[in-house]
Amino acid sequence: MLFAKAEPFFQESQMVFNQTNSAVMPIRSIFITIFTPVLFLLLAAGDPESPQLTAHIAPAAPDAANNIPYVDITIIAQSVHAKAGNALFEIPLVANTVVTSGRDLQRIYVADARGQIVVTPKDKTEDGSNITRTWIADRPVDGEVTVQYRVPIDAAAPPLALPQYEIRTDNGTFSAAGTAFLVRPTDARPRTLRVTWDFTRYGAGGVGVSSLGVGDKTVPSPRPAADLGSAYYMGGRPGVLGPTSDGFFAAWQGVPPFDMASLMAWAGDLHRYYGAFFGYTPSSFGVFGRSNVLNPGSGIGLTDSFAYTFNQTSSSDTMRGLLAHEMLHSWVNSLDASMDAAGGLDRSWFGEGLAVHYQRALPYRAHMISTADFLADLNSTAGRYYTNIQINTPNAQIPDGFWRDTRIRVLPYDRGSLYFETVDAQIRAASRGGHSLDDIVREMLATRRSGRPMNEALYRKLLKAELGDKGVADFDAMLAGKTIVPPTNAYGPAFRRVTRPLRRYDLGFDIATLQARPRIVHGLKKGSNAETAGLRDGDEILNSFPQDALQGDQQAYVALNVRRKGETSQIRFQPRGVPVPAYQWVPVTRN
Repeated sequence: MLFAKAEPFFQESQMVFNQTNSAVMPIRSIFITIFTPVLFLLLAAGDPESPQLTAHIAPAAPDAANNIPYVDITIIAQSVHAKAGNALFEIPLVANTVVTSGRDLQRIYVADARGQIVVTPKDKTEDGSNITRTWIADRPVDGEVTVQYRVPIDAAAPPLALPQYEIRTDNGTFSAAGTAFLVRPTDARPRTLRVTWDFTRYGAGGVGVSSLGVGDKTVPSPRPAADLGSAYYMGGRPGVLGPTSDGFFAAWQGVPPFDMASLMAWAGDLHRYYGAFFGYTPSSFGVFGRSNVLNPGSGIGLTDSFAYTFNQTSSSDTMRGLLAHEMLHSWVNSLDASMDAAGGLDRSWFGEGLAVHYQRALPYRAHMISTADFLADLNSTAGRYYTNIQINTPNAQIPDGFWRDTRIRVLPYDRGSLYFETVDAQIRAASRGGHSLDDIVREMLATRRSGRPMNEALYRKLLKAELGDKGVADFDAMLAGKTIVPPTNAYGPAFRRVTRPLRRYDLGFDIATLQARPRIVHGLKKGSNAETAGLRDGDEILNSFPQDALQGDQQAYVALNVRRKGETSQIRFQPRGVPVPAYQWVPVTRN
């Protein structure tokens, strides 16, 4: 690929980039004109006392359809030290099954105080859901390094029923998680993170918001480069609320069908309650929303923030549970910071299980949701769990099946939350109301804040102190896949446990069909709702659809767009199978 006089990003410049993993090579010297000159001041080798990592983001002007066609990026990393042949920078090509913009980066230019650095890309498969690209330096590097490139945005890319990492544009705005479009140093050195915005080409009215805050922001203390990747970014003309006096802010892309400002004010109030409950509040916290016609109501936890999706069927009521869950990850996240790491999903029972537990418990204690809302959330979780044919899948098998089978993916959420609610009830009973699960959680979070490991060994230690060897044995049984049944009074004396027949989630054909390309139906079950509705082996399914929430809704339908012998049609049915006994909780009737 040859670039000559590539306006406006490079002037009087040419580069050759062989896409088959060969080097980026200079033909003539580069003269950059588009960015503020100070961003390209290349310092002499040597370590500043507080090295910085800066991401400078410059969106292009929206096109006739009001979409941003590309974003130009400059990454400046101080105190980079690498030998010839070592990796300098990296970006995921696939992050938790989501294809990023890593393969699409254009006009890559890397330089230090000595001039351009020739780099060679190298790809590594981390596991079945993650692939990383690194760039290898052709010579030693010692000091500040600048990386410039362009990220194209495909406005016509189909929506995904996956974590919302990928870069998107509509309504004059773009958004993405940093992991999808920002390269970062491969070393583990903490740096002061900076995010700066340039709307010179975008035009008047441009606003940039990141997980660091609204506008240009600098994090006060050094952080790992991974935090830049796990932040969210939204630039253009998003809706913005805040920041409030306690650092809460929100931004959204698209036009929601409800009063977003009021919903975000509710979220801000809940965030303050969480801070009081856990004993500390992040100095800054952001909430990012964007539209997704295919997969509304999904969310991802990020650095001091989270992102969620909505569409025209969404309402404030349906969004509150999602907001309550994702905000909790600012406090309750993974053991050993492992949940989003390759292979780390075997510990997702902790971060996701606690988040599901507290997403209903804390708003209910704060009188921010009704009793009916509390029970609806609890019974949806319990119903999905007890009707799950994969209910006894051992925890060690979660990573392999997490992104392949929705029934396995929901287990850390459902089993984890019901396990923690069982533990809470047991601790309250053993201590005669003196202690609860809250005490374990607060101590674990305090341990992490002090810089010590928050890991499974710590949880086992605290659990044994409260419940003895039996508590640890029950924990091991949960990890091995034993069915969890909270006691009837686990949620207080106002509720009791009952058994009701609920139908299993069952698509009526082999679920592996949905992972294949093309999606050719096989394993159709005779007598299933899918067969009765007209689906046949050999049909090609043309659309994607989210399944996690679908499993918890006994009344929901799925609509499949299928192709058979060159003709397309839609087949609609309830993805349900045989009824099984399932535990639910109801109010205690007073005489």
